[in-house]
Amino acid sequence: MDAARIAQLLAPPGRKVLVTTHRKPDGDAAGSMIGLTRILRELGHDVVMWHVEGPGLPEDLRWLLGPDEVVVGGPVTDHEERLVVSVDAATSHRMTDDDPSALGGPIINIDHHHDNPLWGHYNFVDGGASSSAEMVVRVADALGAEITREVALPLYVGLVTDTGRFSYGSTGAQAHVVAARLIDAGVDPAAVFRRVYEGVPFGDVRLVGRALAGARSELEGRLIIAVITDDDVTEAGGQNSDGVVEALRAVAGAEVAAVIRQAHGAWRVSVRASGDTVDVSAIAALEGGGGHRAAAGFTSQRDPDAIIALIRNAVVAQDS
Repeated sequence: MDAARIAQLLAPPGRKVLVTTHRKPDGDAAGSMIGLTRILRELGHDVVMWHVEGPGLPEDLRWLLGPDEVVVGGPVTDHEERLVVSVDAATSHRMTDDDPSALGGPIINIDHHHDNPLWGHYNFVDGGASSSAEMVVRVADALGAEITREVALPLYVGLVTDTGRFSYGSTGAQAHVVAARLIDAGVDPAAVFRRVYEGVPFGDVRLVGRALAGARSELEGRLIIAVITDDDVTEAGGQNSDGVVEALRAVAGAEVAAVIRQAHGAWRVSVRASGDTVDVSAIAALEGGGGHRAAAGFTSQRDPDAIIALIRNAVVAQDS
């Protein structure tokens, strides 16, 4: 299904719509949800933003919301009247623990994960797209909607974060074309960079330093891994370790980088690939996770040594 068909579903005036995304939202998830919501509201639709972990968004993403914009959680009282649009959720269980029809219906699934099983009633899925933000721009064009600065800003955040600042293999020519359009609409790339990647608390710098100092090399340097425990977080006085996996990915000879972080009695794992040699989404799928070929994640009850063994064996298995 293409953007034109999705636009036909969204075009009728006065529609009630619920727009949502996956749990633990990243910049592309939140940016696509907010950008699409603003597009639909400009068309006169009654739009609710909903998130399974709501109300609200994680602290590092709240700045994308306008002063009058809210993200609700919990039951939606008029869900029977609402068309549901999910952005950036590869599977329905990434969006909600319950039957997604409890949010309304039918469900439009807009996503760019290559392993999306087409779980919606209507599926606009392109595994070759750089981001869901790029796909929302296609929908906006099909609707004839204007890309204002207010629409462009969250979509640019989605684009720049999900392409790894335009460094991942999924960053095709179209990603740069879309970026140029969003900049022309009024986005300040330098301001976005400062907001997303700078202004890091000192405790977070210490946490990243601890993680990098304890990094391990496996498979003769093809695999670089760091483990972050609750004690590391306490002693560093920081919380955000997002920069660790990208720093590990930059190591010479590394094909895969992984960060294993203790979280609420389990271990949350972020995996990145440096090229096309390894599909890290296939590794994440072994533990019920998912993502892209170059960036994926999962949560595991195994201990760190067992997780490292799983990743190491999965990398070797892809050699054959």
